[in-house]
Amino acid sequence: MRLTKDMRNNIQQKIMANVPVIHYHPLMAEVIQAVLCKHMTDDIRRAYEDPAQRPYLYAQCVEVRDGNDRMTIRQMNDRGCFYAPYEFYGLPRARKVIRVDDASVGRLEEGTLDYDLSHALIEGGYYRKHKEQEQLYDSVRRRVVNTLNSVTTVKRLYDVLEPELHHFIPKENDKKAGLPATAAPFADDLKKLGAELPTIPKKG
Repeated sequence: MRLTKDMRNNIQQKIMANVPVIHYHPLMAEVIQAVLCKHMTDDIRRAYEDPAQRPYLYAQCVEVRDGNDRMTIRQMNDRGCFYAPYEFYGLPRARKVIRVDDASVGRLEEGTLDYDLSHALIEGGYYRKHKEQEQLYDSVRRRVVNTLNSVTTVKRLYDVLEPELHHFIPKENDKKAGLPATAAPFADDLKKLGAELPTIPKKG
């Protein structure tokens, strides 16, 4: 059976849909807003804590920078897709940048808002976990795509996909079980991301 583009896309989506991605943006937002609340003046804090007055406070978005890498803290919809930036209270009108790279953090003055924001985000660990998850997820997705693109038939998928992923292969009448694997291993990384895959003994 020939492996079509639609079949490849379907297999890729099924494999990656099995990964329970953790959304770290809401967790980072809680850490950031908690620091901002500690730095608020009494009148601003009273307005923030009053649901009727909070909408009158100016809300601002936050960008995290790690060297040349930058990321805006964003909200997510029910489908897990990013959309609007989080709104933070207690910031000046300019877009707030939180630095987390060692060189920048080392120049911050202790006790300042910038110092406390950077250290809280670093010590909370959510930014690093987000970046590690994002990098591993993208790496796995690329390997899945490249592996699926390396073959032209469904039968050949049993040679290039690891045994833990064979249940994603479309069934065909003449398929043979127990064919050797693997060309581009990524099942272990899928498990690191939280995917639930069957345990298959590795061939020695």
